[in-house]
Amino acid sequence: MDRAAPLPEWGPGVEGPETGVTAGRDCTPAIRPGRRRPGDDLDLRPAEAGRGFASAVIDEQADFDALAAAWDDLWARTPSATPFQTHAWTSAWARAYVRPGQLAVATVWDDDVLVAAAALHRIRRGPVRLLAPLGGEITDHVDVLLDPHVADAGARLTEALLRLPGWRVLDLPEVLPGAAVHSWARGWPGRVTRAAASVNLGLPALPVAEALARVPARTAGTLRRKLRRIDGQGIEVTAVAAADVPRAVGDLIRLHADQWAGRRGNPEHLTDRFRDHLTGALPAMIERRQALLVEYRLGGELVAAEVDLVGHDQLAYYLAGISPALRERIDTAVLLVSKALERATRLEKREYSFLRGDEDYKLRWRPDEVPATRILLGRPGPLGALGYFAAAGARRTLFTVARRTLRGPAYELARSAMHLVRIRRARG
Repeated sequence: MDRAAPLPEWGPGVEGPETGVTAGRDCTPAIRPGRRRPGDDLDLRPAEAGRGFASAVIDEQADFDALAAAWDDLWARTPSATPFQTHAWTSAWARAYVRPGQLAVATVWDDDVLVAAAALHRIRRGPVRLLAPLGGEITDHVDVLLDPHVADAGARLTEALLRLPGWRVLDLPEVLPGAAVHSWARGWPGRVTRAAASVNLGLPALPVAEALARVPARTAGTLRRKLRRIDGQGIEVTAVAAADVPRAVGDLIRLHADQWAGRRGNPEHLTDRFRDHLTGALPAMIERRQALLVEYRLGGELVAAEVDLVGHDQLAYYLAGISPALRERIDTAVLLVSKALERATRLEKREYSFLRGDEDYKLRWRPDEVPATRILLGRPGPLGALGYFAAAGARRTLFTVARRTLRGPAYELARSAMHLVRIRRARG
């Protein structure tokens, strides 16, 4: 039985899967005072009378789940939003990773329209109580959602967060250039600190032949030879339907484990909670055209699978699992990049992103660098951030010095130590 669907032909003027989201501002009656909904116990606090504004900080998963249509309508209206801010991604991560009572999703409404939102949860680092984005370390980019047509949406989101007690710092670790957070943080009433974060790599979404024209001639010749070998294999590429995601995620993670066996992969990708997150997020994201789960078969056998995330103008590679047997036959990185560029151009996206990391297989395509920023927002008041800014700066300096100075056995020892830390975190 063929479980996979043909690759979608989404694009301007082409119908895709039903999204349940309308791009207009009149489609989001969700949780409001006086209406019996799953969120009727929310702490909704009306702002100035006469304009219909109200805010709520959601701390129950069922209430967050109820906001899917309103949330993704606002996501569609926020130009800088990435797939990591979609309702399906954030709510699935909350179900898999957030303990009861730790959810803190701030929302601002103008009548029945959601106009600002921040998907957050409570955590503690040392003595400092923080707010952090839903998505954690498996999320490459963070942002808030702000309706660009509501001038005071950001200010009202700030007010909603400051009314929430019990936190000292809002830590936003991976903010891209152009994200809504940048303009929002400029109006923050407390201390704001910025620091360099990860470097993202990306390519213009071009046909493969044009992408090869960007690289040096010798490298382009090598890549063309690899592509000809790939073309001779007869590999079948199909997209997974939303209903088949649970089976496909299991296969993806199995292939991913085989791919990284004996090497320093990310242990979090092999945990039950990560599997639960993908299984929870991807069906809705596929239906809403926010993600693709693609499978590669050779002679009918599944040999590779990958998750691509679909943004407003970007297709992003997120995770893959590759059979070691396929890696012995072809350059699998060239396979995945070339096929993803084809998908990005077919979807008429502006960019194909490798997301974070500067691995060699990315660099040979001569990608553009997109640096992210960590932004720390301190709660106003005499207690300040309780030393969190200074501690974060010291830790950042320590890691920077270590990367620049450690060589040989010392570098490998440090890498092994960090890998053990990641394993310990993955095991809870």
